[in-house]
Amino acid sequence: MNKWRCNVCGYIHEGEKAPAECPVCGVGPEEFAIFTEKVEQRQPGKRWKCTVCDYVHTGDTPPDSCPLCGVSAELFVLLLDETVSLTREAVAEAGLDTANSAMDKISYGLYIVTSIKDNSINGQCCNTVFQLTSKPLRISICLNKRNLTHQYVMDSGIFAVSMLGTEQTEAVRRFGYQSGRNVDKFAGIEYLSGQNGCPILTNCLAYVEAKVLQTLDVGTHTLFIADVTAGRMVANEEALTYSLYRSKKG
Repeated sequence: MNKWRCNVCGYIHEGEKAPAECPVCGVGPEEFAIFTEKVEQRQPGKRWKCTVCDYVHTGDTPPDSCPLCGVSAELFVLLLDETVSLTREAVAEAGLDTANSAMDKISYGLYIVTSIKDNSINGQCCNTVFQLTSKPLRISICLNKRNLTHQYVMDSGIFAVSMLGTEQTEAVRRFGYQSGRNVDKFAGIEYLSGQNGCPILTNCLAYVEAKVLQTLDVGTHTLFIADVTAGRMVANEEALTYSLYRSKKG
């Protein structure tokens, strides 16, 4: 009888074939590989790292979306074995693979985007939150279409953004590594309902509430452009970024 290891969470399954779904993290059989205690047999190919949760995918191209945190392929970078010297030849040969790697050097913040639909709340970790204009005060967020929070924002037209501090890495894991379709992400979490009804983490650095003005289909994701309707500072501390989060994980 074979042993199969989930490449996402490490769960070991025994059977003639991989399970239809991992009972721990929910990914499908394509994320399982035959496993022995001495040798873990993986399909040959390039190794791609998710810049949000550090999940590593093996294959010629990155996955359409991360099976762990849900971000799309553009947030994966190609893992290189060594540093490449920058030469004219290297510039001439640059392509999409190397561009994905370069994207790892763009600085991002980490935020919790929440929404409400039919008195049900949900939230997710999000890196694409940015201010568009100051008069009027307008922001934008970008969410994966597969995510439950995307559905809530699309249907209700409202959301809130809780900004995280440097010590709130657990919030990234809670809201980014699991789906609200399977768990109540707010169980045991202290939060308040904002003026628009969306949950706000009580220990956030700051928050804003927003009403969607316009949406733009950008393929796997939707870009939501919204007017800020309320918000305030909570704590004057350093904000959590991708780079800092990865260094804390390491």
